[in-house]
Amino acid sequence: METVAFYSYKSGVGRSGILANAARFLTTIGKGVVALDCDFEAPGLPDKFDGVRKSAGGAIPYLMAAADGTASPPALGEHMTSVPIAAESGGWLRLMPAGPAAHLQGFGGWLRLTDSSGPGFMALRDLPARIADELRPHYLLIDACAGMSELWGLATTVLADTVACVCTTDQEAVDGTVTAVKALLAAPRPANRKPIRIVLVLPLKTLEQTQDPVFAAGLMKLMEIGRSSKGSVSALLALPPGDAMGILETLAGSDGKSGEMSLLDKAYIELFHELFPGI
Repeated sequence: METVAFYSYKSGVGRSGILANAARFLTTIGKGVVALDCDFEAPGLPDKFDGVRKSAGGAIPYLMAAADGTASPPALGEHMTSVPIAAESGGWLRLMPAGPAAHLQGFGGWLRLTDSSGPGFMALRDLPARIADELRPHYLLIDACAGMSELWGLATTVLADTVACVCTTDQEAVDGTVTAVKALLAAPRPANRKPIRIVLVLPLKTLEQTQDPVFAAGLMKLMEIGRSSKGSVSALLALPPGDAMGILETLAGSDGKSGEMSLLDKAYIELFHELFPGI
């Protein structure tokens, strides 16, 4: 199972939508996918999928039950929901939302997610292994929270093989992304994990935005950081931002060379091949 975390220094840049499009695409080529919403402060991943039913379960209720330690680990099925997928695709998609709004307040102090010896930290650290053993998906996609909190660090440096780092061209986003990428590449990795791989996803509205001096300088700095580290950094211009829901039938099974493909189609094809080598 490959684990890809989707991260952005600032919220509202399309991170969750890109994750949802990637998940739907993977199912169209027959892959099993689990999507995990780890944005506990402002969760919204379920809203990116049609036909998802509200559930009493989710990541926070699961972690609270798992960290309690007074009973057997909670069943994964009670905290996940199936996302409707075309039967002929051969793929499947399960979503673990953050949890009902009632669980979002005060969970941090009890779970101690910032403490590497805390019960919540351990439960979240062990969750991907349990998902891999019981559900056997090809991919686990994690929606990481914006900013640079301890939860962000756990979701990216400890759990992920690859981080899709979504960045826009304004100076705050560029400067914050440079700081975040430095931290990701410098963070210690679990002993059995390979160096982290970072893919910069740049949802630009126009090609002219690439000429912005702040953006250009920041992108150059990010690439230099990647070359001087044990990890890797690659940049991808995902043009333009938008919902790929309507083009997934075109993308499924395509080699990305069809003359009928739009600029958006081609951008997403390039993005998916960069994020998921070998598909």
